[in-house]
Amino acid sequence: MHEMSYVVRFVSLALDRAKESGASEVRSLTVSVGEMTDIVPEYLYRYYPEAVKGTIMEGSELKVEVVPVKIRCAGCGETYHPDRSNAYSCPFCGGSKGEICQGRGMSLKELEISS
Repeated sequence: MHEMSYVVRFVSLALDRAKESGASEVRSLTVSVGEMTDIVPEYLYRYYPEAVKGTIMEGSELKVEVVPVKIRCAGCGETYHPDRSNAYSCPFCGGSKGEICQGRGMSLKELEISS
């Protein structure tokens, strides 16, 4: 379960940012996870309480926002969400070449703290 390592990284980053801000408590942590990553949000939620145990984040809420995949078509330049129903081709021109422009990465999006 590689999700635990991602949770630990997010928590570590959040704790660093909270410390820099002089926070005494973290209320919530919001992360964005691209649809094309192999991360399962359910496991992030499962491991989060253990990762924050004994820190100023204990009792905080984890929020996971899944970022949908977007492709920019090399043929017509339009962006679209790839879909199995049209063999993942561009729905505007039918082209099959494109570049993923959204939905691959993950990031710490928001940290709600109190001083």
